[in-house]
Amino acid sequence: MSASIKIFILDDNRYFGTMVKEVLKNQNREITYFQSEMEFIRNLSDNPEVIILDHKLEHCTGLEILEVVKRRCGNKTNVIYLSAQEYLNVTLKSLRNGAVEYVEKGLTPLPYLDKVIKKISVHTNNFLEPINLVAYRSDSKVYNLEM
Repeated sequence: MSASIKIFILDDNRYFGTMVKEVLKNQNREITYFQSEMEFIRNLSDNPEVIILDHKLEHCTGLEILEVVKRRCGNKTNVIYLSAQEYLNVTLKSLRNGAVEYVEKGLTPLPYLDKVIKKISVHTNNFLEPINLVAYRSDSKVYNLEM
């Protein structure tokens, strides 16, 4: 594993994005928060291992950004879709289009994000291999991810 993993956060709500960044920071993570979709897209060449992506953004939706991420980064970048949307179609679209996990936005799930990142790390051999989604999604109890 490299000295640190790169995590990008894209959320147009500065307060929430900063709060997520603070919850996730530790010595093994290089976390960059973006409020702007364009700035985020310009920095995708930095190849983050994990992206935390909000659904409702200023100029487009997270589903549109997810499409760009998958085109540019492929399976080497693991996307956690974080949204206040409670609509099943948004959840399903995000997972079908390449998100590894869907987390409903709020205060309670913030510590859950840390567990999800650790689980992704295990399932990618510390971000060295593409994730096996079947294996990843079949062992939530092992990682105590049920809320």
